[in-house]
Amino acid sequence: MTAAENPLDWDTSAAADAYRDRDMRLAEQLIFPGVLRRLAGGAGPGRLALDIGCGTGAVAAQLAHIGEWMVQALDPSADMLGIARSDRPHPRISYRLFDGRALDWLGDDSVDAAVCCLVYCTDPDDERLAGLTAEIRRVLRPGAPYLLADLNPAATGVAFSTLRHGEPEAVYGDGDPVPTLLRLRDGTMMTSATYYRSLDRYRSLLTGAGFPSPTVELPTLPAGGTAAETPAETRTAPYMILTTHA
Repeated sequence: MTAAENPLDWDTSAAADAYRDRDMRLAEQLIFPGVLRRLAGGAGPGRLALDIGCGTGAVAAQLAHIGEWMVQALDPSADMLGIARSDRPHPRISYRLFDGRALDWLGDDSVDAAVCCLVYCTDPDDERLAGLTAEIRRVLRPGAPYLLADLNPAATGVAFSTLRHGEPEAVYGDGDPVPTLLRLRDGTMMTSATYYRSLDRYRSLLTGAGFPSPTVELPTLPAGGTAAETPAETRTAPYMILTTHA
């Protein structure tokens, strides 16, 4: 995998178009099952789930199909939302533009679940993420789950089948920019702008907002064949799933 010279910022039409064509196999195999398994039992008529930083709507569509969740899918990129509305319309999904920080149209204790997938790594601003995390805590009903899925900070530089987060052998500290390569469906690569955060930093963002310390899942794929033939995602988790509750 070879990085491009200029990583794409997420809030651009070029990033949205490229992200629409990304190879989602690993996310579909490693993130979606864990997230959906934890939320499937909570769905029901009138139950509201938030997909925060929904991008092109892949997770929101999954949520709408596992039960009777009403889904509010939120993103700061109008271009991403335009693709989501076109590619993944659903009568129980409402796509909404927001500023990445405030959920001021939602009342306290009014939401039954929240999901945030591959979002924190794209934001360089800890203060903004702290504000968003506090808002998520505010709107969730007592006991409601919050699932935060993101790139595994312990896997920087590892070349997985569809992505590489950081340069091989590079050492990153909290807040450092990290070039992340994403494979597209045609086999080409896009380089996106992401930022490193340690697991401790993720924990502190959650506990600082009033959440209990999360459980951490590091999903990998089953191994098959010889060690030389098996992809890196059978040995190392590309992603992590953090689960906590209001």
